[in-house]
Amino acid sequence: MKIFNHPISLNFIKHTYFSFKAKISLIRLTHNFFLKKTKLTGKIIDLGSGEGSNLTYYDFLDHNNANIEKADYFKNAKNKINLEQNLSIGENQYDTIILFNTIEHIENYKNLISEIYRVLKKNGNLELFVPFLVLYHPDPKDIFRPTHYYLEKILKDKGFDVQITLIGVGPFFAAYQNIFRYFKFPFFQTIFFIFFDILNRFVRIFSKDFSNYYCGIHASCIKK
Repeated sequence: MKIFNHPISLNFIKHTYFSFKAKISLIRLTHNFFLKKTKLTGKIIDLGSGEGSNLTYYDFLDHNNANIEKADYFKNAKNKINLEQNLSIGENQYDTIILFNTIEHIENYKNLISEIYRVLKKNGNLELFVPFLVLYHPDPKDIFRPTHYYLEKILKDKGFDVQITLIGVGPFFAAYQNIFRYFKFPFFQTIFFIFFDILNRFVRIFSKDFSNYYCGIHASCIKK
């Protein structure tokens, strides 16, 4: 298990300000920054991507050499695939599958993971992100919040090699994730973020349970 340590840099602070201005949550902007190191190539499908617009993570993923399809069952998705059922896709079709901010909305999530394994090519990748310490958000329903332990277990049980990275770690990060929206203005949201981030880094020095507080989990998985 890894922890993503976002930098305290002018670049990240600018990223934070403009993300808040675009009404992006703290955990999403942090996950977006984490994705700067992720390169996608080959045939890819993004499951649970809604109508395919306003997906800010594509501004950070390196996907210049990727052929990306987007699919969902709700909203105005052109490619409608019901993730609660067996996927209407043949075996060994995709090099990478993206599943961001989706699995927490799926009741039949174990079957979905099995189906993703089936439609991936050998040595194909699943890039999965799930929020943890975030508000209830039905879209159209909100089912569960897996811990990093349970998420890793169900992925490994289905046959994946798994690398877990915790996103938005520490008690003060978790606290600010849930209150930042009440500060209203992006400038103040950014100022208070810097303050909470400094407190978070300070408490990490002596805290024994620092990594027990996290806002999201990114799993990078390889089909064996």
